[in-house]
Amino acid sequence: MIPHTARLFVDGPMRRVLELAALVGDSGGALSLDDELRRLIRTTRATVATDWLCPIATVAALLDHTAGLCDSGRETPPEEFRQLLERAGAGTDAAAYLHSLASKLRILEQDPQDDYDELPLSRWEIDVRFPQLSGFGVNWVYGGEFPTLAESLEAAIDSEHPYCGEFLAPLAAEAQSALVLFPGERTMQDGLCPVVGWATPQALRQLLQAVDDHMRREHVALP
Repeated sequence: MIPHTARLFVDGPMRRVLELAALVGDSGGALSLDDELRRLIRTTRATVATDWLCPIATVAALLDHTAGLCDSGRETPPEEFRQLLERAGAGTDAAAYLHSLASKLRILEQDPQDDYDELPLSRWEIDVRFPQLSGFGVNWVYGGEFPTLAESLEAAIDSEHPYCGEFLAPLAAEAQSALVLFPGERTMQDGLCPVVGWATPQALRQLLQAVDDHMRREHVALP
């Protein structure tokens, strides 16, 4: 049985940081650690809830705390964590590497990169930022059960009604966010479609219209 404290190592923000560091190392110089950490900071700051639950300062503190545990030998991290740490740090001293990541996060947080033209959304960012749009494609579009997007939307909405608020609100929010972040057909084709293949400006506007029509028709407060 995995002890509860193992969750500190095998999941959560520390794992995300180390996975990004390992991704950079595996890229052979194609990716920048600074850029990927800036994307992590940007993703954390994208919603108030995420920043409230685990701000970057807390992530850096966890890295420093774990470095201290590794250095003192008081705690033996799970093998999964040790392997990921070795891969990310390319065999360097574990404690020193964790401290260096914590320091880098603190420095980068002072000058966050929110300009999507200069630092485009990466594939992993899109996976994190647009899970509802991705899931909608898998569940309602790609299977070919419905010949048109309008029919897919109608079926999806009907399947959740009358308890559709939890489904439609985040779906519509992601659609609106995508229209802002990827303005125009070409921008969306290049930036969003590699992950959310069915998304076009027209399709997302159609989704928003369908959600708005449904809410006006079925969920208007009685006078």
